Amino acid sequence: MIRYKDDAGIWRRSPAARGANGRVKPGHALVNGEAIPVENGTYDLRHTVDRKTVYSPAGKRGAVADAKRTQLEITKSIVAQAAGNPDIEVVEKTDRATLKDTAAAYIKDAEGRNAHEAADKARLVTIEFKGLMRRRKKFHVDQIVRDDFFFYHAALRARGCADRTVANGHERLASWLRFGGIDKKNIPPTPKYEDKLPTIYTSDQTRGMLAAADPYMRVCILLGLKCGLRDQELMHLEFRDLNWEDKTLRVQAKEEWAFFPKAWEQRDIPISDDLLEELHCWQNRREGQAIVLGTKNRKPNTKLLRTLKRLVYRASLNCGRCDSCRKLKECQEFTLHRFRRTYLTTLLRNGIDIRTVQAYAGHKDIASTMRYLTPASGPEALARLNRVKW
Repeated sequence: MIRYKDDAGIWRRSPAARGANGRVKPGHALVNGEAIPVENGTYDLRHTVDRKTVYSPAGKRGAVADAKRTQLEITKSIVAQAAGNPDIEVVEKTDRATLKDTAAAYIKDAEGRNAHEAADKARLVTIEFKGLMRRRKKFHVDQIVRDDFFFYHAALRARGCADRTVANGHERLASWLRFGGIDKKNIPPTPKYEDKLPTIYTSDQTRGMLAAADPYMRVCILLGLKCGLRDQELMHLEFRDLNWEDKTLRVQAKEEWAFFPKAWEQRDIPISDDLLEELHCWQNRREGQAIVLGTKNRKPNTKLLRTLKRLVYRASLNCGRCDSCRKLKECQEFTLHRFRRTYLTTLLRNGIDIRTVQAYAGHKDIASTMRYLTPASGPEALARLNRVKW
């Protein structure tokens, strides 16, 4: 039930209205068969105790109230069956929200909002969590408790995931289950992790990679290093995105490949003269190719990261310390995204104002860009320090 004040200022209770998807429609009461909007409504659970009708407060959120209703029904059913009490009518609930159905609805909702990156992440998290819960014989949202979150965290750590990855997975999992109507008391806080400074490539590392690169990977490295493109932006960049006169590169959607820029916004990035010349030469060599780093089949190359790691290994640049070096010969220190971090840090250290760097990066808020305002280090920083007159 939803409790609210009517137009005359009188408190009333009415059944909570539901939408076409079967979920409680927030802020709506069912009056004479119609869903009407109400203001400042709160939810109650109407049930019987010792044959008397009582109303238990269930909060202000419809999804949470509905989850509490489900839990109350299950509790009453168990109590009635255990006691064999003929005075309690047991109504079996057949529409309990399943993990499978809510996961599909959550992903579909993200895709409907054109949040394709969020949908992809949700797909990974829901598949893994459902698999873990099958081992615990749990298939419904109302069965999930705090310990299941910790079980998921432990599984990620056992797989070698970093603390930040565990926290990101937790947030996606919590978002999905809140969407499914889980009681918020069953969701523990996001695990804490050390917020590390962005790591960037040194000049020696970039020189080493470029020296070992073939023409294809040379263009890939230079685009990451001098334009700060994200992984997916690198994969889907086309020659038509390059404006030779304005010397800019435009990041924009490629609907045929289901690629959309992060935050759903286009942006223009200036191209340095030396990189523009490299791209001119590369286009001449790629006659008939629309995608700058496309495959032989003229499709986006989804294996750029693997190709980079193999290049690093051939150039003997592996750190030799991480597990990936020892087990896979693919150093975890070398990633495509690290070129982007190097690009942003380099711009800021060379005096380009933070608002301009924010625009080049495609960041929605300036706080994201400010992470790259890290102290300079190395010989240049030491030389400036030595020139200081104390």
